[in-house]
Amino acid sequence: MRSPHETISAALEILTDGLGPFFQVEMCRVYGYRWEQTLRNTLRNTLQSRSEPVVWDAYNLLTAMWEQWNEVFRQQLGLFERSLVSELREYRNLWAHQAVFTEDDAFRVLDTVQRLLAAVDVAPELLDRLEQLKFDVLREKLSRQIDEDRLRAQANREKVTDIALYGLGGATIIVSTLLSLAPRNPLAGLILCAFTAFTFVYLALKRWTAAAPQWGVHECRACRKIIYTKMCPYCEARPQSSVAKGSSASRFQTIRAVAMATLTGQSTPAKLTVNERE
Repeated sequence: MRSPHETISAALEILTDGLGPFFQVEMCRVYGYRWEQTLRNTLRNTLQSRSEPVVWDAYNLLTAMWEQWNEVFRQQLGLFERSLVSELREYRNLWAHQAVFTEDDAFRVLDTVQRLLAAVDVAPELLDRLEQLKFDVLREKLSRQIDEDRLRAQANREKVTDIALYGLGGATIIVSTLLSLAPRNPLAGLILCAFTAFTFVYLALKRWTAAAPQWGVHECRACRKIIYTKMCPYCEARPQSSVAKGSSASRFQTIRAVAMATLTGQSTPAKLTVNERE
């Protein structure tokens, strides 16, 4: 099964195949057959040098569409499609920097690519490939959820069985003590019954509150690597949305804090993280 990163790679490849012809047609319609040279002059900071041919991959296509939106693409597409281009640029940059994605990120990229390609009337085969990838992501997520529910139910059954055995064992010892030892030595029988009851109640409570362990070889939900422990040593914990951590949304709290400090006359915090300085 594909990892979320591999799924996004496949989505970007389909985006390149579907968006390339539409991009070239629109650029030729506005700039003629010298559209590529025009883009080199306009986007010399983002495209390759003039001596090298431009590889129109997802990065270059999305960048050129964003920069040439008012001049070229706003005549055929609307603000909704512009927001899709912006979102895909963000995801593509995170993908290029090897960010850790979740299945929700992968599904979001597939859906965004599908909506953008549907707006430019690409071949139905490309949309069907995206739809199949979306089904694969949902099927994998649902299958893992079913497995987790099954394992959780099995762990709960084992927990109830162990607690029942603790109760049965403690009750057997207490009854045996009351029948055999208590008539001859009531104090000793009472002490033994109390100790037995305390011990088995403690063991039952510990078993009831214990988390279900994950033993053996299994696959990390986030990075899809094979691990032997409950916490993945590669990603340490299940990540949250990569876009939320890498985009300007993560800087909103800092920007608001600086604005409030300026309005109230307080000093601005001197220490900022790397993301906050950008």
